[in-house]
Amino acid sequence: MKLLAWNCRGLSSPRAVRSLLEVQNRINPDVFFLSETHLDKVKADNVRRRAGFDHLIIHESDGRSGGLLLLWKEEVNIRLQAVTHNYIDVVIEENGGWRFTGVYGEPDWRHKARTWEAIRSIKGDLEGGGRPRTQRQLQAFHDALSECEVNDVGFVGDIYTWQRGHIRERLDRAVANIQWSNMFPQSSMTNSEMIRSDHRPILMDTQHLAPMQRGTRMRRFEARWLQEDTVEEMIEAAWAGAKSRGEIPTFLEKVGVVHDELHKWDREMLKKPEKRIKELKVDLERLRRGPITDANIAAQKEIMVRLELMLEQEEIHWMQRARENWLKKGG
Repeated sequence: MKLLAWNCRGLSSPRAVRSLLEVQNRINPDVFFLSETHLDKVKADNVRRRAGFDHLIIHESDGRSGGLLLLWKEEVNIRLQAVTHNYIDVVIEENGGWRFTGVYGEPDWRHKARTWEAIRSIKGDLEGGGRPRTQRQLQAFHDALSECEVNDVGFVGDIYTWQRGHIRERLDRAVANIQWSNMFPQSSMTNSEMIRSDHRPILMDTQHLAPMQRGTRMRRFEARWLQEDTVEEMIEAAWAGAKSRGEIPTFLEKVGVVHDELHKWDREMLKKPEKRIKELKVDLERLRRGPITDANIAAQKEIMVRLELMLEQEEIHWMQRARENWLKKGG
């Protein structure tokens, strides 16, 4: 089972939802805990449908602050324990049942004690993170974990899960008790890629399965090409090139030449959206782990803008595929 947790920093804009769908499609979690959603019930249910989940539990946001959301698929059996503005606490009916609690720490350091008290009140398995500002706050956090008899499960990936400007910290983490660790000895915890939010999604995989491979795709005109500034120039050049090949080509032959040139352009210059996105993420991750300089931060911002464009193009790509499938089935 894959359980994903992410402080998404708001899901009220199309760009934010697009980033969420990219994370969902890439990781495909069975359970997804989201904090700082800025959503009410109606908007949360729309996000649930678009992300392909069957059930949800929500604590609505207070305007443009806070908000928790737990999404899960039909094959997962979840029983609600409690919902507050700090956490969603459930039992997952697997292996005799175990507790999963998504915790959102108080953002104001002056109120961190409320988070530690919430952790103590749960006395179960939890996930979360805060931002301890002093040694006293840090000790209070460790005291709460000690009283609940849970330990940090560790992680794979970059140590830092949060970055803002020149500051990086590990705010997001998973902890578990010894019984849970014995129940899932092959589990793995991964600090995933940071995209739109300043927090990384963190992934707990209780079985640590290898990702599935995608199949090949048919060649067709890609609607995402229309997002490229140079597409008109590319088509005009290909059309002119078709006319200069000796014999006078038919209209369909010219269209075929343009089609071939567009796919060559896509393969050599644009590459597929998922490949370009992957390459940009690699570059972004390298910068995230590098020294914090003004040039580094500027480069990160530039890549983020390019990623937003790529995600929009990928969304257009899959919308085109969905329409084609609908037409093939006769509407």
